[in-house]
Amino acid sequence: MMIIKVATDDGNAYYDIVSRLKRTHLRFTSLSSGQAVDSDNDLVITSRMEISAFGGGAVAIEDLSDDPLIMEGQILSRLLDESRRNLLIGIDPGSKIGMAMFYGGRELGAMTTNSVEKSVESLVSLVKQVPHSSLSVKIGAGEPKASLRLARSLRERLQPSASVEIVDESGTSAGKRGAVGVTRDQRAAARIAFRKGTQFSDAAR
Repeated sequence: MMIIKVATDDGNAYYDIVSRLKRTHLRFTSLSSGQAVDSDNDLVITSRMEISAFGGGAVAIEDLSDDPLIMEGQILSRLLDESRRNLLIGIDPGSKIGMAMFYGGRELGAMTTNSVEKSVESLVSLVKQVPHSSLSVKIGAGEPKASLRLARSLRERLQPSASVEIVDESGTSAGKRGAVGVTRDQRAAARIAFRKGTQFSDAAR
């Protein structure tokens, strides 16, 4: 995989790029002024004013989302072969709706919302802004009304090729605590994402 490198002579831009990258799971290094770039192995993140100095492989920080989760996906899309840009989403419905996102076989992030509408808007925004070759959404069946509302809304809002499944979520809330800052509903969503379910188009509506 290519190495992410920050390259800019603008102090404000450098602070912006580094502070935003630190909010993702991505590793990166900084290029010193005048240091050569390996176009085959380096993905350079710079400012829009300086991007022409690094060729077509560079990314301007101004062109990336302010949302760190979406930004991480946008950067990863540059690092992955098109065939590996698989977006997988697990959802644990309830009074708090946990969501876990995986991209190219690695964890992209997780979030919690308190309504179906906010969940759908967040996921639609992610799907629209992160390039992907396939999209699979798995929704836990523990809260039937919320599950079906989520499935209907996402089916309507996402591209026809998206796979939307209803999943038996029994046992998904059990287990170890997991990473610091990850909530119980987010952990359940991550487990739901990797379970086999029933295609929503085949389920009772």
